[in-house]
Amino acid sequence: MLRRLKHISRAILEEASAYHPSNVEALEICRLERSLSPRVTTPNRQHLTDAISWIKRAQKAAGDCGGVSWGYCARVPLCSDVPRGWMEPYPETTGYIIPTFLRYARFAGDSEAAEAARRMADWEVRIQLPDGGFPGGIYGSQPVSSSTFVTGQVLFGLLEAYREWNTEQYFRDAAIRAGDFLLECLDETGRFTRGYSHFCAPGSKAYEVRTGLAMAQLGVMLERDTYTRAASRIADYALSCQQRNGWFRENDLEIHDKPLTHTIGYVLEGLQGLGLLLNRADCQDAVQLTLGALSKLVKSDGYLAGRWQNDWTPAVDWVCLTGSAQIAGVFLRMNRILGIPEYIEAGRRLLEFVCWTQDVKGQSPALSGGIRGSYPFGGEYGRWSVLNWATKFFSDSLMDYISMPSTVAKEETADLFAAPMDIPML
Repeated sequence: MLRRLKHISRAILEEASAYHPSNVEALEICRLERSLSPRVTTPNRQHLTDAISWIKRAQKAAGDCGGVSWGYCARVPLCSDVPRGWMEPYPETTGYIIPTFLRYARFAGDSEAAEAARRMADWEVRIQLPDGGFPGGIYGSQPVSSSTFVTGQVLFGLLEAYREWNTEQYFRDAAIRAGDFLLECLDETGRFTRGYSHFCAPGSKAYEVRTGLAMAQLGVMLERDTYTRAASRIADYALSCQQRNGWFRENDLEIHDKPLTHTIGYVLEGLQGLGLLLNRADCQDAVQLTLGALSKLVKSDGYLAGRWQNDWTPAVDWVCLTGSAQIAGVFLRMNRILGIPEYIEAGRRLLEFVCWTQDVKGQSPALSGGIRGSYPFGGEYGRWSVLNWATKFFSDSLMDYISMPSTVAKEETADLFAAPMDIPML
């Protein structure tokens, strides 16, 4: 009884804290969400420009190091030691923002974005650990140790930096050190047996197949099948985690029986990319199986619950906007390969919903243009925060959308943002 009373008291205090002057930004967003219902918001180039501009501000907010701030916390829970405001840089997501910025720079003629990507890549090289891996968590978090998943995501950035600036041997060298670290942590069954992040539950995870895609890209670039064979083993493990209905087990940061759409997006991106790069039809088939289930779960307004149980019943009443943005991109890219109209429709609805949540008229530079962790803002994923990786995946999917034929995307600049299909831009 006493424990229940304490829980109720804390909930009341937490609710009352929403009206503290320091939480005014979060309060205004929550009020706005309660007053409006989702409506069709056609994705367009302005959404993309605003998102990229927010990431540029997030990089500047992290100081002169070159890394991109984790994001902006508009409100923090009571008795939390998490600071309000801009956070320190985040190695994992800075790594995979590099390909996004270079893609945007090439096709929008934005030299500032290219220079920003160069600073990100240089920072990643400077913080690489002696074993070749990259640290989990926000930069400076303790304990400092290499994470296989983080290393894989940074590897995407190092490879893209080397493709862009191939006279800079240090990007290549750093990528090889990262790849070798990953090989040392991988067993013959395609599971990583060490190198677990201290900031999520230990153990093998299906979504590490996205790390496998980075290893495959490294193998193709270097023409070394040691990396591509390892990537194929990782794909095998991910496929072994898929149920007949398309749901994946062992596929969450913490709660494996109710995975986030974010980690579902990760596993789909990894399998989709490996299917193309390694010519594995079984990976593509697995992606189609899951997309077939998801397409029936996306509501007419684009709402998709943020966690799902193994029978595809929703486990929460909020949206993980990162996952919605990722899965939208998977639908759109698979349509480019297979030409399935249902994929266009599902991807468009998901993207429209995220566009509707984007603050494009706000007065706060910390909020305007960025993508929030959850809808509503108080949802459990990235609560009361705007996240750099949510904004990154949103930007990727917008470029995928704009690159579709003009009859679908209704954009004259469709071809400008087309990404090559041989090496997926993730």
